[in-house]
Amino acid sequence: MKCKNCGHTIDGKYCSHCGQHSNVDRINLPNFLNEVSESVFQINKGFFYTLISLFFRPGKSIREFLNGKRKKHFKPIAYVLILSTLYFLITQITNQNTWMEDLLSGFVEGASEPNSEIRTPVILTWFSANFAYSTLILLPIFSLASYLSFLNFGANYIEHIVINSYVAGHQAIFYSLFALLGTVIESKLLESIPVLVAMSYTCWVFWKLFAKGNRVLNILRSFMTYFLYLFFSSVLLLAVMGISGF
Repeated sequence: MKCKNCGHTIDGKYCSHCGQHSNVDRINLPNFLNEVSESVFQINKGFFYTLISLFFRPGKSIREFLNGKRKKHFKPIAYVLILSTLYFLITQITNQNTWMEDLLSGFVEGASEPNSEIRTPVILTWFSANFAYSTLILLPIFSLASYLSFLNFGANYIEHIVINSYVAGHQAIFYSLFALLGTVIESKLLESIPVLVAMSYTCWVFWKLFAKGNRVLNILRSFMTYFLYLFFSSVLLLAVMGISGF
């Protein structure tokens, strides 16, 4: 048996060359749930390697992880949790809103009756106050959108969650940098640029990962992902607001 991480012959449960477990399967629900538990209860090495790789070669880095070369990569759930928490802490220290707080407040104002007193549902307040966990909760929705948009490109739904975990974690870096920039530059333009940068990064990752077929259509599939994500999220938020009696 060949090690999926380094290619050396394995005689036992672990590779004698790199240390990766010999039983590395394609990502599915059971091993993904095991991945989540490991991400919560232990921090593995490879954080800075993953961070740098996702800056300069995100397609290759994520593809390596999906194909079984996982020893040197930081776990995706841990990655998004740590960086989303860092972004939230930066916004608290700099006394700024996260992009989610701005989005939810705008959504509530738009959904409320004219001249009525705006009352934010408790669950939306929780979403705003717990950015990292909110990001994790929304990941399956965005991943469903990307899975449907790139349905015939070989990645299953759970693999899309892994892909978008890395993307969302890296997006938090961009949001953090602009939050710090906002402490020295006051501009309304800075409120929209981070979102555009984050969306552009997502499109770039999808461009690198899903390279087969018509490239123009692939760009349109990236936009379709965001369209479906907004649709699914809006339906979910309206349902939550309806249940809470908003």
